[in-house]
Amino acid sequence: MTVENFDIVVLGGGKGGKSLALSMSKAGKQVCLIESKMIGGSCINVACIPTKTMVASTRLQYDARRNGFSKAGDSLKEVLARKRAVVSKMIDTHMALFTGTENLTFIKGYGRFIESRDGAKLIEVENRTVSAPFIFINTGTKPLKPDLPLSPGSENLAILDSTSIMELEALPESLVIIGGGYISLEFAQIFARLGSHVTILERGNEFLSREDRDIAKEVELILNGEGIDILYGVKVDAITAGDHGKKILELTIEKGGERESQIIVCDQILTATGRAAVNEGLNLDSIGVEVDGRGFIKVDEKLETSAPGVYALGDCKGGPFFTHASWDDYRIARDNLMQHYRGLEPKRSTKGRLIPYTLFVEPELGRVGLTEAEASKLGLDFKVFKLPAAKIPRAATEGETRGLLKAIVDKKDSKILGFAALCLNGGEIASTVQVAMLSGMTYDQLANVVLSHPTMCEALNLLFQES
Repeated sequence: MTVENFDIVVLGGGKGGKSLALSMSKAGKQVCLIESKMIGGSCINVACIPTKTMVASTRLQYDARRNGFSKAGDSLKEVLARKRAVVSKMIDTHMALFTGTENLTFIKGYGRFIESRDGAKLIEVENRTVSAPFIFINTGTKPLKPDLPLSPGSENLAILDSTSIMELEALPESLVIIGGGYISLEFAQIFARLGSHVTILERGNEFLSREDRDIAKEVELILNGEGIDILYGVKVDAITAGDHGKKILELTIEKGGERESQIIVCDQILTATGRAAVNEGLNLDSIGVEVDGRGFIKVDEKLETSAPGVYALGDCKGGPFFTHASWDDYRIARDNLMQHYRGLEPKRSTKGRLIPYTLFVEPELGRVGLTEAEASKLGLDFKVFKLPAAKIPRAATEGETRGLLKAIVDKKDSKILGFAALCLNGGEIASTVQVAMLSGMTYDQLANVVLSHPTMCEALNLLFQES
């Protein structure tokens, strides 16, 4: 067996893996990048980029209709065509980088670890065997396949997931979404704006359970206002194939201690109940890499697995499932590698990092730090600032006044503990607050920063004047 030796092998070309491979090869290290299918990672192929492209396209249609252009807007076919064009261009750009970067060897295929008698870390891929003292796993996740109660004779019923729904040939008149998480809500609004009647089935009795109730209620009102129905306390008892391609769901709904049965007939069903690790077939046991009960790779604060010299980046090690978290994993890995090559102790870790997130419904929900509920649970002494989005001048000029801004502030030192912006450009505003939090600014210092008028960030001046 001939072994090709590298300084670094990256198994999986997601955000963290591809960034590390390109960065370290440019630093002069011999790097092997292995990717089986998704050039550039799931974000580009089936997640962030395609879904946000669809959000943008349907926003144009929604805004046009709202402003009196009744015939304006894109069909599903046109929305998906634009999505495919954006994705294709980004894939081509990444492929050119992978194949044209000096010191970087790109292998397209499925890599798997194999046992070695001398303790070397070996990966077999496309009839080649590669090895390196440092190996980084960045294989990502895939949609979780829930165990659905398909009736006898309906076992082969086509059920959509967050990937396959973006390849539909025709717009469903009715769409049922099982699961009320963030991915569910984005697709719910996309398809409602295209003309589908959308119903979300939530197993629990709370909507967006990780958010404060006032924020969650505002999101719910926004979705309800666009014709999206949300049912709570739902148990799906059976799914059956109906006539003319219809799908029949038999439900039990629990409300106020009472149970009632309901039947929903729809054209398509989307399951969006979480993500599963893409680690099968990697043969992790052969090198001693441990996984948790859900199959995610266990790592320490420096992203090292239970196997020395083997690290995991991004979603394959568990949440938070954000591309920006994976990119920060890359920065930690890059800096620690450079420290090693300089003969110094690696110092960077994931400890204490502040990771924001954005729910890309319209208007956006940008979030960073603690919620009011979390601050209360920790026993912190804090005060709450709120501002209706309708009070922001730019929101009025843009015709998007729905939503609410909310900040949690420590009473002792006036530092911002958490922030939510459910409004136009909410994700951008939350990132501004994140920078303020990381720099140690107090809320009153942020309130007195001179911010351009009229912008959405000007809301931060207004928010902290409200009590």
